[in-house]
Amino acid sequence: MAKKPKFTPAQIKNHVKKIQEVIEQQKRENQGEHFRSLTREEIENKLKRVNSPMITVQGWSDAHPGGSVYYLLGIYNPDATAAQSLFAHVWVGSGNVDPTVGTFLLNVDTHFPRLTQPAVFGLTMAPGTGATLTFSLKVPTAVEKTNYFGQSCLMRFNFSFTDIGQYLDRGVFVFEVH
Repeated sequence: MAKKPKFTPAQIKNHVKKIQEVIEQQKRENQGEHFRSLTREEIENKLKRVNSPMITVQGWSDAHPGGSVYYLLGIYNPDATAAQSLFAHVWVGSGNVDPTVGTFLLNVDTHFPRLTQPAVFGLTMAPGTGATLTFSLKVPTAVEKTNYFGQSCLMRFNFSFTDIGQYLDRGVFVFEVH
């Protein structure tokens, strides 16, 4: 039996318009040197998959040894219900190409910290809304001057925090330490 699409073509068209408006707002909030947002086609493809909310934009800066990388993560909830207990986890490693979530999350460059936001019970997003989270990723003083792969993972925890959570989306950003 074929899987029923999550959204109808009319709903997808509506969400694409809303998401593009949210992306424009998130673009204005970005304080980094680099910015990447979804294209219309990427939005449509993401809306056809099962997991949502989803990552819509990323903004980031480069840094010097001992400095910090600024990272902005934009999220959108296309669902008809509120999304609760959302968290984003950010770290440095090369795991983005790994299709297995468990090993993707373990691919970590331990020279850098791992960061998680927001506070204790997570982010709650109303239907059809966007949100941004910002991170300041400390760059160790003794790292090589080169490019590094920043990773982000959007996840939803079980609201009671007593059961398995859900992987929602991932992003990658390349920053330079110079």
